[in-house]
Amino acid sequence: MKIFFLWSLGSLSANSQGDRYKTLSIHPRDESQLKFLSSLESELEGKVNFWTYPSTTTQRSTDIMVPPQFLDEFKGLLESVGLEFSIMINDVQALIDETTPSRSIDAAADFDYSVYHTYDEIQQWTADIATQYSSLVERFQIAESSEGRQINALRIRTGGFGTRKAVYWQGGLHAREWITPATVMYITNKLLENYGTDSDATEILDTFDFVIVPLANPDGYVYTMTDDRMWRKTRSVNSGSACRGVDPNRNYPYQWGGQGASTSKCASTYRGPNQASEPEVAETTQWLLDSNQEYVSFIDFHSYSQLWLAPWSYSASAILPQEKDDHDAASAKAVNALQSVYGTTYTYGPSARTLYAASGCSVDWGFQGLGAKYSYVVELRDKGQYGFLLPENQILPTGVETYEAVKALCQHMVEEYN
Repeated sequence: MKIFFLWSLGSLSANSQGDRYKTLSIHPRDESQLKFLSSLESELEGKVNFWTYPSTTTQRSTDIMVPPQFLDEFKGLLESVGLEFSIMINDVQALIDETTPSRSIDAAADFDYSVYHTYDEIQQWTADIATQYSSLVERFQIAESSEGRQINALRIRTGGFGTRKAVYWQGGLHAREWITPATVMYITNKLLENYGTDSDATEILDTFDFVIVPLANPDGYVYTMTDDRMWRKTRSVNSGSACRGVDPNRNYPYQWGGQGASTSKCASTYRGPNQASEPEVAETTQWLLDSNQEYVSFIDFHSYSQLWLAPWSYSASAILPQEKDDHDAASAKAVNALQSVYGTTYTYGPSARTLYAASGCSVDWGFQGLGAKYSYVVELRDKGQYGFLLPENQILPTGVETYEAVKALCQHMVEEYN
């Protein structure tokens, strides 16, 4: 598998030259350099690939993958405005080759949680886990992608058919973030495995119903394994454009079309022609609204940067929710529990003020549209050594520490709602 990189005049297959793609970490020092980096997003569409976007603070770097044909020119551009940068990844293709799945699995009992899996394997896992825990788990199709792939969910319910407060988690909304479906599957399995033997897991599952979607953007995910490892968006057809796909995390039907969401169909942050234009977003959100349950938590797992982010995402200047202090208290418990395992440090806070403004995002819809008080976007490992190409030897550690974090969050909610 090689990278395909979009230029303004077409596609360039990453052949032998593609093996020299590099990712640069750019370190702005002041507001003017932040603004310059922001301007690059539109000016260099199709020439470079943004892995992270310019932040609201100079404390965070912006990571950009650059093809070899453009590298010297791009470095010169940065140097011309005094922007400091370092090589984050010297050979992107080598890391891609190391992390591409080459195995197959049988049943959930034999499922290897320490490797990345294909869409078909994840589909099989949802079926097998529902069979393995048939008294607790129901598998159902929550949506269908634009290319016709099933998006399956697991509903975990231990308390019969009575109305209980509910929790919604999803992974894989951005296609290239492979660690997120892997982590969602791991923590789901641990909750089920520990039910009835671990008091915390038992209390959590006896208090809340769960709806879990391991892979929310299957078309994009499949495309990352067949054509372009760095693909981010859906794979819908954009009318009048050769560029495909919409950024599903700019497509949610709350504060759609504002800051941090591009109107360009070729941009990686393209917001779509209208809110909830993508079936992956429209059908999932509609199912949740129609499910006749009160959702108290909504978590959309992403990568990378090690962040635990609360509303608002759409604007750094928006008045924060009155629940802000409780958002912070619950976040602190989660990140402290996570850090207690391996020492991994996370930053928490309102999304736009902590990272950057992005409108039409899941975290804001989860809070305002769905009414889930504890709505977060969680950016998993790492902080930039590997970025989206996190090695498989970090999958289990990520799952283990994240499980402790979500347990701590859920215990906070148990104390409030019990």
